[in-house]
Amino acid sequence: MPQKSVNMKKNFVVLASALLLLWSCKTEKKQITRLENKSAFDLESVNFNEDVTKLFAKHLLDEDGIRYDSVNLATINGDQHRYKISNTIVDVMKFQVPQKEFGFLYKSPTLDSVAKFQDIYFERIYLLTNTNKKPVGYYAETEFKDAKVRKAMIDKLIAKYGKPKYSFFISNHYNQCSYEWVLADRTLQIETSFGHSATFSSNAEMTSGKYYKLDLLILDNKVKTALHQAHIYEFPDKILFKGKYHSYKDFQFEKKSVFKDEFLLNSTNEDLIKNENNQYDIGLAEVDK
Repeated sequence: MPQKSVNMKKNFVVLASALLLLWSCKTEKKQITRLENKSAFDLESVNFNEDVTKLFAKHLLDEDGIRYDSVNLATINGDQHRYKISNTIVDVMKFQVPQKEFGFLYKSPTLDSVAKFQDIYFERIYLLTNTNKKPVGYYAETEFKDAKVRKAMIDKLIAKYGKPKYSFFISNHYNQCSYEWVLADRTLQIETSFGHSATFSSNAEMTSGKYYKLDLLILDNKVKTALHQAHIYEFPDKILFKGKYHSYKDFQFEKKSVFKDEFLLNSTNEDLIKNENNQYDIGLAEVDK
């Protein structure tokens, strides 16, 4: 073959490769770096190296639910964002959970399509970090008006990631269900339930409706054990409450009690795993209508 033809073929291959690379770079959508209305931060693409200070540079909720729409570094880095688990018992008894410092928790206010996972768009997102502000977990919430649309979204997850490792019918109270996928580097958990809403018109007429919740949790597998431990509170033999000392047994607490929040996997609950009376079989869940 003449040398000229060989060179032309080589040049064509190089040119075609360059064009393909240029095309792929243009079509690849860059990850969002700041959370805001319609930002559609891609939760399916998180790598746990996201910059917290950039993500929450515009919108942020503090621990009292106060919304900031102009956020400086001092606010983002403040101690008020240290990860604390809060519920009625913890707050009334003034326990500190986790007992050892774990990291920081950041919350967005309600924002239209602030994040997404596949075709699921979320209105709220929480980000949990370690003590070095490195992300270790994401939690997001959304609601659907149509149960069939929500089911289609879960079916799409199953089509990509396969059958969930765990599926639980947690409670018939609002038909609470849970699905968990354990992937190579992360764990996904979907919780579903329903609720009722009411709206009032200008003439004070009320209309009610049913909505269908979907909560997504994404955890870095490397922190799952430590994060589970962070939810466990080990009681001292005596608890000071309202000026008197009591045994933890007086309050019917277990010596080691688990306090749940959005970042606790349901698969850490031994009762759900054992399912001794089959009351947690996912087949018991009602079909949403």
